Formats: sequence, C-alpha cells, structure tokens
Amino acid sequence: MSPFPNPGGPSLPTGVKPLTEGEPRRVGPFRVVGRLGSGGMGVVYAALDDHDRRVAVKRVHRVYADDAEFRARFAREVALVQRVRAACVPWFLGADVRAEVPWLATEYVPGPTLNEYVRTRGVLDGALLVAFAVGVAEALTAIHGVGVVHRDLKPGNVILSPEGPKVLDFGIARAVEETALTHTGGLVGTPRWISPEQYGGASASDRSDVFAWAGLVCFAATGHGPFDADDTDATIARILSEPPRLEGLSEALRPLLERALDKDPAQRLGAAQLLAETAGLLLARAPDAVSHEEGGDLVLALGKAWSVPCATGKENESWVAHAPRRRPRVFGRRWLPALGAAVIALVALVGGGIGLWNFQVGTENNDQEADAVADAEGDVAENTSAEEAEPDGSPKEPLEDVPEEYRELYETGSVVVEPDEDDPDFLVRKRVSEDGTQELEEIRLAAEPTPREPDSEIHAVVIEYLLDFGQAEVRTSDFGWAPVTQTGEFLEFERLEQSSVNVIGPENPTTKATVSSLEGTNSGVLHYVPRVVTDDDDRVPADHPGVLPQRWEPEQP
Repeated sequence: MSPFPNPGGPSLPTGVKPLTEGEPRRVGPFRVVGRLGSGGMGVVYAALDDHDRRVAVKRVHRVYADDAEFRARFAREVALVQRVRAACVPWFLGADVRAEVPWLATEYVPGPTLNEYVRTRGVLDGALLVAFAVGVAEALTAIHGVGVVHRDLKPGNVILSPEGPKVLDFGIARAVEETALTHTGGLVGTPRWISPEQYGGASASDRSDVFAWAGLVCFAATGHGPFDADDTDATIARILSEPPRLEGLSEALRPLLERALDKDPAQRLGAAQLLAETAGLLLARAPDAVSHEEGGDLVLALGKAWSVPCATGKENESWVAHAPRRRPRVFGRRWLPALGAAVIALVALVGGGIGLWNFQVGTENNDQEADAVADAEGDVAENTSAEEAEPDGSPKEPLEDVPEEYRELYETGSVVVEPDEDDPDFLVRKRVSEDGTQELEEIRLAAEPTPREPDSEIHAVVIEYLLDFGQAEVRTSDFGWAPVTQTGEFLEFERLEQSSVNVIGPENPTTKATVSSLEGTNSGVLHYVPRVVTDDDDRVPADHPGVLPQRWEPEQP
C-alpha cells in the first residue's frame, strides 16, 4: 500500500479496496483513494475532487487504451453520455479520451449493488420493488434518449442508494464491444443478462437493455434470473428457446416482464413505455405521496416509496485521510516568508539549473539492483550530448509535456525547497516565478520516523509526485547530512554519493528513497538539497530550509 497517507491512520472507507503497486494516485484532476471494483472494461476508483467531493473514476484497461479505433469510439460515446440527466443516473463529471489511459468520472453513489443487497438482506417486494423497476426504467429512458445503449445492465451495475436505484457503468460498453468484435469476434457482456438476439449475432440495441431490465426486476423480486440454470451453457439455451420463470412476481408486474422478455426484440416495449407503465403502478400504490397535477411528481413518488436502509455515505473524513493532497495549481502569493525570499534570490543568481525531469532518487535496492541502476545511469550519460545538457551536466529539461498554463513558469521560474505550509513534517519542492508571485508544487518529501531496523544506518525518505503530467528523477546525491549544531554562514554539509535512480510520475507517484548515515556519524540532520539551490561551489546556506524533520540518532550499543 502507498506510504501516503500514514498507514497507521484511519482504515479505508467501507467498500473501498487498497491500491496495488503501480496503480495511480491521481487520474486527471481527481485524487485516488482506493479501488471500488473492476470488470471486463476497466477499473473503477474511489476518488476526491479538489473540493473533497466523492467521485467514481473508471479507467479503461490498457489493452483498449492502445487501440486508436477504441479511442475514437470512446470519444463518441462520452460526447453522448455527458448529455444524460436523470434522477437514477449518477451525475457526469468529466472524461479524458486523449489521456494515456482514457477515463470517465461520475459522482460517487454510496450503497450496495442490487447483487450485494439481495445476497445479504433479501429480495425487494411491494412498493419498494415497483420503485426499483421505475428507477431503472427512468435511467434507461434517459440513456436511450441521447442515443446510448447500456449493453451491460446487470445486478452489479445498479446501486441501491439512499435516494433510489442508480444505474452505473454505461458509456464505455459500446466502444469496448465494437473493439472486441473487430479484433476477436467475441461478445461483450454477462451471459445471464445478454438478450437472445445478441446470441444470434445481432448488435445490442435499446430493446436488449429492456430485456436486461426485466431480468433485473425478476432478480430483485426472487433472487434469481428468469433463465438461470446450473451452468452457463444451460442458461444460454433457456434464453434462446425457453419461456422465462416468473414465479413469485406480482400479477401487476408479470405482464410487463413477459413482454420485455420476448425473444423477438420488436415485440418488447421501449424504456419510455416501461417507465409510463411502472410509474402508473407506483402512483397507484402511493396515491398520497405525490401531487396529481400534470401526472404527479414521479421523483417524489419514488423517494416516498424508497426505503432501502443503506449507508448514507458520511465517510468523507476517511476518504480525505487516504487521498493524496489536493491537486497543485499555480496561484498568486501575497507574500513570501523572509527565508523563502532569500532562497529565491539565491536561486535567481544561480540560474534555472536542474529541471523537474532531471531529479534522481535512490530506492530500497539490494546491491544487485543498485548495480543495475548504476549501469543504466552510465547509459544515460553516454547518450546525452553536449547540446542536450545543462551546464552542470544534467540532461536538458524538456518542455513538450508541460501544459500551456505552466510553460512560462518552467521557462523562466526557479526551484525552491521549503517546509510544507500545511504540514511542517514534510518538505515541498516547487517552481516559483521570477517575480515570486506564482508557484507550483512538484514533489513532497518526508523522512520515515524510524530506521527500518533498530541498529540500521540506512534510512528511508518517502517521496510523492504531485503533478498529473511529466515525471521526475531524484538523485541520492540530492540528499546529505549535517551536524546538529552549526556555526558559520554555510552548513558543514556532506552529500551522499550518486548511486541509484528512481523515476516517479502520475502513473507511479510515490516511492521510497534509501539514504545512509555517513561513516563515523553518530547523529546529524538529513537535508534535501538539489544542487540548483546552492551556489557555484555547492555551498549550502546555514539557514537552508530543506531539513527533513526527523533527526537520526542511531541507538548506542
């Protein structure tokens, strides 16, 4: 699990699984908290926006991200999906079809899926069942109204939220299905909920979603699908040739379900017709719940009939505790602390120096890994021409990945290291404009509170990448030790030797660097001092703010 936030803090929110190595901590403008689930199309992450509002972000699987045809299809679907507005559909928040891995974000909906609810709490009945049928029909009406077909409607894609059922996971299925058909001839979907015409080779249509709607209502009422059998092949055979099993369904709903489950899609009602029919049943069951002017208020009726005792979603504190810090952005500075201003003045004298992409960091490597990294460093050095290098020998900073809004800051600004204003246990490395009025945080660092072993002289520094573009390399030689007690204008500072490199970026935004105590050093202060903030002789001012707060005092034997 990621070292940010502190693993000793609050447990993960209900329903959120920990991230695995290599999973992103940021997707677009959203800060990832954990994983909500995954399927054939992609992975869904729990995330927060910059206002700490909860968000569900779906990233497609990389196999689709590398397909140009998929990207074009996905872009078309997103253009349609963002027009969907319905009470029983999560609010669309954004998408990026050109990202390295395309994604789509909606509001987070708390509550169990229909599958989870039926498995743990039992089936729906009475007005609650009718309200479920109405809500899913309302969602399909809105989805079909903009030209989208869901294609993967199943119990795991409907959340029983405090406000009513919410239909999830539409907007990617068509792009995935057409890509799969193009490349493999395969059929996308869940066998129990696929319509007979799709098994016959026809494309999914709005009437295919209606078929799945009827299956969901049957499952909600009885705990099984209308064609369930002992195995998948037998289930498919029933879908193709046998009538549905609707025992236990109310006489009011049964005729609608029978028609919606007709083998011939042309004989099925459309979603709008289903909505009208089921809404009539709901209003008949709850006549006092609504005003009957102009047909009554369907949303109010749904809310009055809905009584699912599920989570209210009041878990924001836990989400915030497990999310990265808010997305960094350029902002004006009304003032600068005297110390920070002095550092900026010093940096201005030195020049632009090493850029964001030119940091290198040591990782927790064994000797063999360190040797491999050193070999890689040699390869990089051999392939860096004089024209591509900065005066200090580091590779020249590329700007092609820098968004336009930050380009001037990167071209003319300077690098500053100072304590994090929000948490003094951390350092931040940031870009500051020439006049000191704008800044952009790039990376954040903190020393772990204890050595990995009681007698160890190897210590860990946790590093977090804060941007959603580019990447960074941090060097072990950017760290060094100084005695606790200092006299004079400059630190008695000794850098660590250059030994290894670790690249961090949006896809792998956290890492640990290993740093060792200097031979013969009994105690000292660990500093983060990239050479760009020193003078030409690599001297470190005595008041340099790059102190990692933890003081290492190895235990005496």
